[in-house]
Amino acid sequence: MPGLIRILFPAVTACVVLAATVACTNGDRSNAPVPKPDAWPRIGTPPEEYTVHQFNKVSFPLNSEATVTSREKDGGVWIDISYPTFHNTRLYLTLLQATSSENLTEILDNRRERMELNSGGAVTELTELTSDGGWQCMLALTRSSVTTPLQILAHDGRNVISGSLYFNFPPSTNPDSVSPIVDAVNRDLIHTLKHIHTQ
Repeated sequence: MPGLIRILFPAVTACVVLAATVACTNGDRSNAPVPKPDAWPRIGTPPEEYTVHQFNKVSFPLNSEATVTSREKDGGVWIDISYPTFHNTRLYLTLLQATSSENLTEILDNRRERMELNSGGAVTELTELTSDGGWQCMLALTRSSVTTPLQILAHDGRNVISGSLYFNFPPSTNPDSVSPIVDAVNRDLIHTLKHIHTQ
């Protein structure tokens, strides 16, 4: 029995010393490193400054930092808009001229159907307004979409502008991570639609 006590005593002493050391070193956790929560990368947005562009006597403002290119195709004008600060993002607009009231109805119905398909049945906010140039305008915002979150349709009874904001991101991208881009382009498109007019 005394031999057993002699064997256990050093082990007990070592445990007490170890416990005291741990208590001294971990008692004050105020300086202990704490992992930071995950955050989305900060996305810089361009200022609200606009330059007026004209295509086939239709004038409308676009963000001054955006790069705007256009080409004639299939009887209309195709307008590509990219923001240098937003990678993998492009706004595509098409300007068409209706040849008759029936043709106007056909174009508008086709574009509305396309907008519904692009939204995929997701909850979509619609903003309708009349521009200071008399254009009837509609902006569709689908926040859950990481492919086509913004779409527009506008007409003055003869000319029709339609378009979508396209993201080239993986399908697994969380919509919240690109919401600053959506909000910035949404703001720009509201400004565009408010001031679109025909010369």
